[in-house]
Amino acid sequence: MKGYRIAWGVFSVAGLIAVFLLQRVDVAAWVGFGDSKLSHFLFNRTLRFFLNDALTIGLIYALFEERKYVIFSVYVQLTGLVFFLLPYFVLKVYFPSYNGPLISFLHRLVLNPTLLMLLIPAFYYQKFAAPGVKK
Repeated sequence: MKGYRIAWGVFSVAGLIAVFLLQRVDVAAWVGFGDSKLSHFLFNRTLRFFLNDALTIGLIYALFEERKYVIFSVYVQLTGLVFFLLPYFVLKVYFPSYNGPLISFLHRLVLNPTLLMLLIPAFYYQKFAAPGVKK
């Protein structure tokens, strides 16, 4: 079973690297989604958000193989969807000329799996380094 986890971890890291390297590719145009620039923007950002977070959840599973960590990570992703992706889209659609610190902050959280990556050290601490935890 350990080989399966290693393969899953390698796949997740390779996928995260691929998503990063291919971030400028207009996937919406490839699949024929919508005609407007706005629909392409929304589709590509949403796809990247879900790919990054799904691959990071896969990495968390590969590292810890704990169902409770995966479920918590999915809840964090859903929270990010509501509190980061949707406001990011509202600002980009209704205030396209705004380019202040708020949009920059949301852009980083939406397009990089920052929240889920922060969970890895937290889960590691909880599983291995927390005082009073049986090892």
